[in-house]
Amino acid sequence: MSIAIIILTLNEIDGVRAILPKIKKEWADEIVVIDGGSTDGTIEECKKMGFQVIDQKNRGHGGGILTGVECTKSDVIIIFGPDGNHEPNEILQLSKKMDEGYDQVVISRFGKGSENLDAGLIDGFGNKMFTFIANVIFNGNMTDTLNESRSITRKAFKELKFDAMQLDSTFQMSIRGMKRKQKIIEIVGNEGRRIGGKRKMKPFQTGCRLIKRILIEWVKN
Repeated sequence: MSIAIIILTLNEIDGVRAILPKIKKEWADEIVVIDGGSTDGTIEECKKMGFQVIDQKNRGHGGGILTGVECTKSDVIIIFGPDGNHEPNEILQLSKKMDEGYDQVVISRFGKGSENLDAGLIDGFGNKMFTFIANVIFNGNMTDTLNESRSITRKAFKELKFDAMQLDSTFQMSIRGMKRKQKIIEIVGNEGRRIGGKRKMKPFQTGCRLIKRILIEWVKN
């Protein structure tokens, strides 16, 4: 299967400088940086390193994912963020696991043995709570429904009818994957410390958005 890596950026110049050199071009058939409007030199730095940069069409995290899917053609899409939370070797793990025939493979930051260096007590509790609720309502068995570090086949992505443009984007991918009984598996991983830049997730606003997403998915076929 052909592989596309979509790297989501928004003012992440420090992370880009530290992380992108560790991503090898031979790991995928396509590698694109989807930028949400950086003004700190992120775009220029990515281009300097030889990466293709595309401006995302719609605002928000989900908007970046959708742009990345639409501008690539490969059979498998790997989503990655270069802010330090994700480890580059996750890309190889996700790619290898997809060879076993899964629809989605997700890196779990809350699996047995996971190490979290960036998620605080509130964030960790919130993630586990929303994951528990999603599992109960949508008959799932995941430990991390929110992590963006994941792979999905293009066919499975189309089945989701993805339309969550904000930070509930990956939550929707998990929930709709459960609803459509997609073959989903998790790989235990870690969450590293953020490298520079500003954290995009605001707990209260994101929590409200996730509650709304659960309600929408609950009443929607």
